Amino acid sequence: MTRQLRVGTRRSVLARTQTDHVLQLLKVIRPQLDIQIQTISTIGDQTTGPLPTSHPGLFTSTLETALLNHEIDFAVHSLKDLPIEQPKELMIAAICKRHAAFDVLVTKTGLSLDDLPPDTTVGTSSLRRTAQLLAARPDLSIAPLRGNIDTRVEKVLSGQLQAIVLAEAGLLRLGISDKYMWRIPLNLMLPAPAQGALAVECRKDDLEVVRILESINCSITWTATTAERTFLEFAGGGCSIPVAAYAEQIDDEIHLSGEVRSVDGRRKIAVSGIGTDAMTLGKQLAQKAHQMGAREVLQSE
Repeated sequence: MTRQLRVGTRRSVLARTQTDHVLQLLKVIRPQLDIQIQTISTIGDQTTGPLPTSHPGLFTSTLETALLNHEIDFAVHSLKDLPIEQPKELMIAAICKRHAAFDVLVTKTGLSLDDLPPDTTVGTSSLRRTAQLLAARPDLSIAPLRGNIDTRVEKVLSGQLQAIVLAEAGLLRLGISDKYMWRIPLNLMLPAPAQGALAVECRKDDLEVVRILESINCSITWTATTAERTFLEFAGGGCSIPVAAYAEQIDDEIHLSGEVRSVDGRRKIAVSGIGTDAMTLGKQLAQKAHQMGAREVLQSE
């Protein structure tokens, strides 16, 4: 194959690292590939203040526009940032094997959530994490947190913040020492749907690229994240709302847990179930959550 492919990625160190990981997977299977990396600044990258929760695709829409304009041939995303609804001309061709899905508490000495003194300030701009933190420790203070991962970690190491919460996968991908991390158990902090997974998106009509990308798809991760994202879609639909979900494929069964919370952490709707079809299970559990009052919890925010 002589065609040079162009992959689009955000400019951050993490985004570049994730894209390099995808390219390494591709090169193992197709060593002859010639791929050029194009860095693109997204709306989320250009926003310096608090991120608007009503704007889907803050970190992905600019890359999708580049795909639609044929400026790139495929794009690498953190799947949890990718809105449920895609432009009809685009598709997710591959979801790579998921890294850790957990959230972690980051402190100078790797303290647990129980170890934090009363009134500790914890940095996060996630409504989901805010709700889950306040549910576990209502005495904590929550501070907004923006910037690249290394910048956020430095705020802890320099003493600007006492603690922050981040996705474990991003920290591990950047090689940040786990001595600063405490993995938060799932019963305290169920992750965002598809957290820790990378999605590779391309144009549906570019069959050559579709075939290439499909070679690195992980069917187990695809199934689990499809269940989680289906739950998100039918529970509320937005990646910024306090909805969490985590699925595992065990033998031929999918085990899915989901929850909807109020931002203050006081109200929680939790559901779980086992099924054999990811989309059916995700939809069923979302419907069950609504029967238990999830819509009222979300609309109260």
